[in-house]
Amino acid sequence: MKQGSFKKAVNAFTVIAIFITVIWIISGKSNSYSEPQEAIFAVENDLVLIPAYKINRNALFFFIKDKNNLGATYVRKGLFGWKAEFLSWRPMDYERNYENLNGYQGHGENLIFGLVKDSDDLLIQLGDKSAKILNLEMLPTEVVEEYQLAGLYIWYFEIDTALEEGKIRLINNTTEEVIEEIDL
Repeated sequence: MKQGSFKKAVNAFTVIAIFITVIWIISGKSNSYSEPQEAIFAVENDLVLIPAYKINRNALFFFIKDKNNLGATYVRKGLFGWKAEFLSWRPMDYERNYENLNGYQGHGENLIFGLVKDSDDLLIQLGDKSAKILNLEMLPTEVVEEYQLAGLYIWYFEIDTALEEGKIRLINNTTEEVIEEIDL
């Protein structure tokens, strides 16, 4: 009699395990997408996407939301496809006056970014690291005009460990003069 009870328990456990596995697969597939952009648009569909990179199973996108908010999100590729992580954003300067570093923002513990004008002669540093720069004029011309993005660049620092205290410096690349220095 004990062996029959044990067999019934194993069968019940197997059925429950199969049921949980099927639910997990259905859930994982329904929230995953074949391209990272699709995963972002599933969360928020009214965005202008600005790709930073797509490397292996990780992607970073910046975006403009409601014509006046700049934000960022990571997208990761899992077993079933791409999934967007949380989206964060902050209002952009209405005047688009990005002569300095005011208005930078963080995303999680590992990413800080902001906008700056005319980055050809500028260098942005955090400690000994230089910011990565994205020219917003890579977007379609009609988007650049409609969103007033001419001459603007996204700068960002992405660090593997949590960002610690430090100073972000805006430097004239020609003269090496520090134009502005702000605490992180």
